[in-house]
Amino acid sequence: MPQIDERLKWCLKDPKRLIKTKPDLDLAQKHVKKSEYNYSVVQTLERLKVYDWALNVGFYAIYHCFLAILAKYGYESKNQSCTIIVLLTLIDDKKLNLDKDLIAKFDTLDVEEGITNPTVRESRESSTYGVETSIDLEQLKRIKELIIKVQRETIRILQDR
Repeated sequence: MPQIDERLKWCLKDPKRLIKTKPDLDLAQKHVKKSEYNYSVVQTLERLKVYDWALNVGFYAIYHCFLAILAKYGYESKNQSCTIIVLLTLIDDKKLNLDKDLIAKFDTLDVEEGITNPTVRESRESSTYGVETSIDLEQLKRIKELIIKVQRETIRILQDR
């Protein structure tokens, strides 16, 4: 994975993107709590039929799980691409047991031709920057399912020593 290695080096060159730190399980737990809070906000917004913002908050529910995993492994990220790079690097180095498909559903580093289901990031960007206020409710359902899967995996990863 030379391309990922180069991207990781690029991320680490600027502390505004990515910092190597000591592993911090306390910070990791705080990210999980924030993810759980965000999921409850998603449910509230869904009940209020504010679907576009529910999708946005769902994105951050997943992202906080990824930040929790990074904190466990001694990284602090302020850049979404760098967060994905670290996760993929940890998986490739056999340090992290996480299905890459969960990451790909959240975001891909390269746009795939003919992709039928947008990533969570793409959906959030359309919802945030677009002018539509309605979204496909199946899409919101899939994002909620992904949040639960990622939260469960994150909790399992944080418990692994």
